[in-house]
Amino acid sequence: MPRHTPHQPHQPHQRLRNALTALAGAACIGLTPASAQVSASTPPMDSLCPPGALVDAAFRDAAVLTIRQLVVRAPGQASHGAVRRALAAAHIDSQRRPWHHIAAYEGNLGLIGALRIDPTLRTEAADWLRWQVRNLPLRGVDQGVLHDRWVLADGSLQSTCPPDIDARHCKQIDATDSTIASLFLMAKAYLDNGGDAALLREPAVRLALERAAVTLARLQQPNGLSWAKRSHPVAYLMDAVEVAAGWRALAHVQDTVWAQPQAAQTSRARAQRTSSGVEQQLWDVDTGLWRVSLDSGPAQTRHWYPDTMAQAWPLLWSSPGQPASFSASRAAWPRAAARWRTNDTAWQTRNVDPAGFWWPAAAVAAHCVGDTAAAVDWVARARAAWLRPEAPFAWPFQVSDLLWLLWLAEPGPPQAPLPAPTAAPADRPGG
Repeated sequence: MPRHTPHQPHQPHQRLRNALTALAGAACIGLTPASAQVSASTPPMDSLCPPGALVDAAFRDAAVLTIRQLVVRAPGQASHGAVRRALAAAHIDSQRRPWHHIAAYEGNLGLIGALRIDPTLRTEAADWLRWQVRNLPLRGVDQGVLHDRWVLADGSLQSTCPPDIDARHCKQIDATDSTIASLFLMAKAYLDNGGDAALLREPAVRLALERAAVTLARLQQPNGLSWAKRSHPVAYLMDAVEVAAGWRALAHVQDTVWAQPQAAQTSRARAQRTSSGVEQQLWDVDTGLWRVSLDSGPAQTRHWYPDTMAQAWPLLWSSPGQPASFSASRAAWPRAAARWRTNDTAWQTRNVDPAGFWWPAAAVAAHCVGDTAAAVDWVARARAAWLRPEAPFAWPFQVSDLLWLLWLAEPGPPQAPLPAPTAAPADRPGG
């Protein structure tokens, strides 16, 4: 489930700024609704929403370069392979050391989107999967719960609670159910993009995924929906559709890699129970909208998040096996989005989230229901902001945004040669 957490901005490394500026200048393509295309390629994950060639090559390549920069390259260190949430440091300690936030859910989504565009990122994906396995508890009350981590900019230290930080940011996880689901989806994306199945057969990797599956199963309730986490027994719509997709992804791994057809059938059954729970428990017939959670009141669109964005999630995480959810969402999303349109402005031309987050998933949802003009307008606004030479892809951009941004891009050769990856930059405040 998308997250809203505090963040302290810190300027990205100068080398990255220079590289992104060069890429942005390599192809200045004006985006207009007339230039929009429907892609013949497949989406980055199982979904009935098609990709679209709405993001030009230079913007696409800049996004790929950004996720390469977000990968922690510190061989021999515990942090090696981690994917930072943002280019900016999230915390500066009393020694003026910049700490970066690592959230598994967000890193998984970002890499899933980027792998479709650049399958050579499977090397980084393998390192990222191993990082998650190394940090995933295998027993005790935290079994399968991958709490957020913090790493120094140079990768030399990793912690669940860096010095001088507010205790609220220690041992934190936004949601256990969707984070586990994202791990399964990451494993499938790795395979789908040429990854070596032998990695998923490694005893440590397989054990970690199996223990995570046990935890996710324990969170599932008799109605099919799962609690967000053991300490927060709330069943959210946005989590539920991700969890269903995660169970389907695990079933694929169990079938094709582990040769466990019975286990795969169990996972598919859990996915079906989750999807049925969504349709039966979270659709509000009176309003024709999705409820945000099982214990929320009547569905509404008064708030952009979570109310309005929740309407997009069953659409984006759709499955051919659940056509009813997809059809309902195709009607719900335009109704919800219409609330955020005035005579002269609409959601795609301004930031309607009070927290400042960009929500590129809204552009994918718009394209999915045929409002490609709105998606094009959103992409143009994001391009102007995220490719600013002085601070490219600045916060509140976060790595998970790349799943949705690159959904609207087409794979292809880089517009300009991408710089070779380097070790994690030793950023300093004011960088």
